Amino acid sequence: MEIESAAVESPPQDGISGSTYRADAEQPLSEAVIDAIATESGVDVLELADEFGPLYDVIDPSALDSLFQSTGAADRSVGTVTFDYAGYRITVDQAGEVTLAEQ
Repeated sequence: MEIESAAVESPPQDGISGSTYRADAEQPLSEAVIDAIATESGVDVLELADEFGPLYDVIDPSALDSLFQSTGAADRSVGTVTFDYAGYRITVDQAGEVTLAEQ
C-alpha cells in the first residue's frame, strides 16, 4: 500500500504544523492512516501496533473505511474525522486526505 503523494506541509492549525497525505483512490482510509504515520514517524508499518498499540484501540478501522466509501448510488459522505494516535492528531476527510499534526 502506498500513499499517492509525498507529504505536503499544511498551514499551521492553532499554532501546530502538520503534514498531509493523500490516499490512493482504491486504498482504504485506515490503511492510508497507517501508511502516513509510518512515513511521518519513520516507524515501519508492521511495527506501529507494537510501538503504539493497534489502531482499533482508538478508532474502528472498518467504520472509518465505510464512512467515506463511495457507492454506486452515492458519492462519499462529506465531513472529517479527527482522532489521536501514535502521538499525532489525525484528521481524515472524504477526499482521502490524512492530516497529521504532532501533539
